[in-house]
Amino acid sequence: MDEIQNSLKYILCELLNDETVQENIVNIVKKAKQQTEDFKQKLEQQEKEKMDSFYKLEEIQAKYEELQQYCEKLKKEKNEIQYEKDKIYQQLQNNKKEYEPLQDIKEFWQGALQLEENQKSYLKKLCGSWDIKSFIALGKDKNSIKQLWNFIRDEIMNFNGNHQNIKTLSTFFDLCIDVYNMTNIRKERYEKIEVSIGKEYNSRQYIKTSESVVNGIVKEVVLNGYTMRNDVMKPIVIVE
Repeated sequence: MDEIQNSLKYILCELLNDETVQENIVNIVKKAKQQTEDFKQKLEQQEKEKMDSFYKLEEIQAKYEELQQYCEKLKKEKNEIQYEKDKIYQQLQNNKKEYEPLQDIKEFWQGALQLEENQKSYLKKLCGSWDIKSFIALGKDKNSIKQLWNFIRDEIMNFNGNHQNIKTLSTFFDLCIDVYNMTNIRKERYEKIEVSIGKEYNSRQYIKTSESVVNGIVKEVVLNGYTMRNDVMKPIVIVE
């Protein structure tokens, strides 16, 4: 056994003394060292890439949070703008309702200038003067409103073919009702009598025009009707 070991040692020593073997060993060591260096560099590169990715991820996360906050800010601003928009729209609607009567007055006055002379004369006498202020003031007096309704009713019954004049007088009557409802200090209000268009005519509810048929259905309202307590001014309708 010792001889074998000694023989192996001898052979190993001879090999180590061999220049070719020595050169191969040196090359193997160099190669192993180079591989170790390469592996180390790869590890360092991977670690660097890992840290770069980590920093990029942090930047992306920070950017995402920043964008999220910006989106929340935009959402809040949008809600505030929508609120202001709705508020302005409501104000416009309120202003529209407030000034609608003025538009009705303007349209009526333009039509009043086209009325026949006898109609103008009656309205001037009823209102006390031929000016828009006196016409509006008529709506404050219940008795004057009743007289106006009687006059328009007679004009409709004695129809002379001018539909526009009847429409103008009807508009004035509605305007006077609105004035009374808005200005009456006793809080009395005229309520409009609803008319069922297309339904059978009922003489207890409506008054038909002279040009209407005896029996039939309600086709159109010529003059609106109103009621307040025992004061009833029936609608005047066309029956066909």
